[in-house]
Amino acid sequence: GPDAWYGKDTQGNKGVGDPGHGGGSWGYRSEELYQEFLKKRKILWDYNIGVSLEDFKEVFGPEIERVTVDLDRFMDPDIHINRRYESRGSRVDARKYLSYLAGRSDGRIFDRTTINIDEDRLKGVEVVFALNKGRRIFNFEYSIATLVALMSSAEILSGHRIPFGVLGYSDLKNSKVDIDLQWFKNLDADYGPQWEQHLFSGIAQSWHGDTIPESNILEELSSYFSAEARTRILVVLSDFRGSRGKVNPEADLRSHETRALFEEVGKLKDRGLVMLGVGLGPRAIAEEIFPESLSIARENYANLPGLLASSITDLIHRYHSALSEQATDRPTEEGKDREAS
Repeated sequence: GPDAWYGKDTQGNKGVGDPGHGGGSWGYRSEELYQEFLKKRKILWDYNIGVSLEDFKEVFGPEIERVTVDLDRFMDPDIHINRRYESRGSRVDARKYLSYLAGRSDGRIFDRTTINIDEDRLKGVEVVFALNKGRRIFNFEYSIATLVALMSSAEILSGHRIPFGVLGYSDLKNSKVDIDLQWFKNLDADYGPQWEQHLFSGIAQSWHGDTIPESNILEELSSYFSAEARTRILVVLSDFRGSRGKVNPEADLRSHETRALFEEVGKLKDRGLVMLGVGLGPRAIAEEIFPESLSIARENYANLPGLLASSITDLIHRYHSALSEQATDRPTEEGKDREAS
């Protein structure tokens, strides 16, 4: 405005030309002092979490380990034990033998039990996490909880060699023209220290972009899964309020962007995509849009890591197990030929 260079103690010229002796409305008399002022105020507009991976691990390492240990057992391979006893063999079962000596057994004292470990039962599962990195979403508590949740999920999925990818989406230039999709972890099973650092930095930094409607990117996100994926799980974390939030939840749900998102979710569901909407913020919009959802607000944001990991585990068991059972029940071509003959 016209008084930008005018201040009580600046000897400015009331907005006409440059100030005679420097200064401005904050009382700083030089460009150097102005830059120093901005450095002090940077925290107000620099949308970064502002901690290193080492500091993060020191504080949240035990929490990540707890979530990982709690859910690891649900992802362990299936073990099928087929107990069988026969009258011939080389391995004698002691209890059966004693029963035989006492006359209480039919002579089947040799243990022919087999143990089959299904290491490949999770083969064909792929998971993509899409995080809304718009500045409206940036809230320190929610951002930290999201960071812990995604780092925990990465540990669990990588430990079981499940391919997963993590990306952020926003309009980084606030241009209303482009949508920026940034991959923090490529969609594969590799996850080492280098990917861990890249994933952490990607989530922790650059929350300054503009928010965009999820309906504009869901089709694109669904195309990232490989041709080998039998169970495709897409996890979207956002407040789902579109490019501009409305005055109340009812207006959010009635908006054109929400209706478009609802239709897009329905289309992708019909094509076999498993979707989990994780709603961040006090408005529980996700549950109105997605067939599977979580609502994270101030009351439960600290539980997000455990809730997200358990939800993904549940989706894998429900949807991938169902596909595996269908494949097992479906007769093979060889079996069909035998039946026909």
